[in-house]
Formats: sequence, C-alpha cells, structure tokens
Amino acid sequence: MKRKLFFILSLFLIFSLYAFAENFPQKAKSVNDFIPKGWKQLFIAKGDLNKDNLEDVAIIIEKNDKKNIKKNESLGPDELNLNPRILLVLFKEKDGTYTLAAKNDKGFIQSEGNEETPTLMDTLSNISIKKNVLKITFNYFMSAGSWATSTEVYIFRFQNNVFELIGYESNSYMRNTGEEEKVSINFSTNRVKSTTGGNMFEEKENKPKDEWKNVEFEKKYILDEMTESTMNEILDTIYYIE
Repeated sequence: MKRKLFFILSLFLIFSLYAFAENFPQKAKSVNDFIPKGWKQLFIAKGDLNKDNLEDVAIIIEKNDKKNIKKNESLGPDELNLNPRILLVLFKEKDGTYTLAAKNDKGFIQSEGNEETPTLMDTLSNISIKKNVLKITFNYFMSAGSWATSTEVYIFRFQNNVFELIGYESNSYMRNTGEEEKVSINFSTNRVKSTTGGNMFEEKENKPKDEWKNVEFEKKYILDEMTESTMNEILDTIYYIE
C-alpha cells in the first residue's frame, strides 16, 4: 500500500474534540421528540435496520446557535458554521413509538465549518438505509490549499446489539493530474483492496492495479464510538503494521 494514498486520505481527517451536554430520551412517540430545543434536522434516512420489517430512522441533527458562527479571517467563506452535529439511530416499535438504538456525539459527523482548515467544504454528503445497513457518505474538497479530493463511505450493520463498522469505501483523486486511488475494506472478512495507478483524465495513463491484503483488526469499530480520528487509527493498522 502506498504512503502517498495514506497522506491523501489522512489529509482531511483533522482531529477535534467535542463535548455535548444534550440528553436524549430512550423512547419517544415521534422522531421529532428526539430533537432537542435549539437543534435542527439536517438529514434523515428510513429503512429496516434490525430485520423486524419496521421502518427505522437515522437522523443527523445540528445545533442552531448563532454563537457558533465565527468570522473567518483566512481563505474560504466569510463565516464558519461551527455548530456541532449528532447522529441518532432510532428503532421503530410495533406500537409506533421509537427507541434510541445508537448515538454518535463524538465529532464523527463534522461541523460544516472547520477553523483549522477553513477552505474545507462541508464534508457531510448523505446518509442512507438499504438492505439492513446504514451508509454515511462524506466528500472532502478544499477550495484552496490542496488538489486532493475524496469520497468516503462508512457502512454499518446492527449486530451483536450494536452498529458495527463492516465496510469502508474510498475514492480519492488529484484534481490537477487526474491520479486516482481507491480503497475498499471489508471488516467482516478482514480483507483490504487498494487500487492504484488509475487516472481519470488520461486514458493512456489509466492503468489501475489491484492489491489485496489481509489485516487482523484488533477490535470492532462501533458507530457510537467513532470520532474524526478513528479512520487514522484504521489506516495505521493497514499501512504500517505488517
């Protein structure tokens, strides 16, 4: 596995600390009952996550506080929205109520703005539920300071009474040269596929080559515990531990 790929991917994984004091009910009549006062819904996905044929819900909420809108003195937008975001997964019950099944308030879902890298655009792209799995998609694009960009998809499945990370997909490329690299991780089989040598712009230079690697991950990665730095930990395991 190339260190260049590690650099491109880790370039965007900027560590930050979050401390939320919000309390959420364990059970409520509606989805809106889980959204605290002063917060708003950004994304919602619906589908069966625990195989009971009921429509579960995953929502991403954002705090709506003007105090977290900061003036930007550097490159990028005039203002930075630093309001925190939280991901909630709700299981629908037979009586129509909802139960809180998972929560991530550790900064895995990054704020729209970033003080350390103000030219980094909003990374959150989409959440979806299909075939009993939850997918969260991030796009990393900087308006200035780097030609590198990537799309990353995290795949979670409810098993062992928690949402475990079972898959990760990344497609990164250089906007100036078209050089493309991909990574696919199957945490269930401990198999990693990396594709290097691709080029999005030049057909003659487009010579993708797949490389497979077996990696024994020492622990399971759980949705509730994911942070911005979790992927760095995973990449360290893949690229530097033989």
